[in-house]
Amino acid sequence: MMKETIFLLKTLKEWCDRFDGIHVRYAYDTTSEYHIVEVDPESIRRGNEQYQKAELVLWTEFMERYPDSDLLICEPSKANNMSNCLFDSVLCLASEVWMPFLSDYIGVSSVSYLSKRSSYSKLNEYNNIYDYALAA
Repeated sequence: MMKETIFLLKTLKEWCDRFDGIHVRYAYDTTSEYHIVEVDPESIRRGNEQYQKAELVLWTEFMERYPDSDLLICEPSKANNMSNCLFDSVLCLASEVWMPFLSDYIGVSSVSYLSKRSSYSKLNEYNNIYDYALAA
């Protein structure tokens, strides 16, 4: 799993640098043994031809390098198990467990890596996905 994770983290960092406004989350679901990459907004996921080409390249390279691993690239969904989130471009996080590898392999030297170009206009929606409001 380590090689796959490093490969995906490097690619996702590149996406954050390349595509203005992209939001990317990556988790490894230990139950299903899937690498899950959530990408939004839809205007990038389905409306940006360069992104669509980059997604196809990622998918193809991943399957060629790691034929026994599974990769899901999709829109954000509550159905995805993102509890083991290893990267989130909005929250500026790359899991501390992976920081030594990130530093060595893709040049990230801080847990707080985030491209200034990676912003998400619906930040509140994403940050509150698991929050619940009570009305009196």
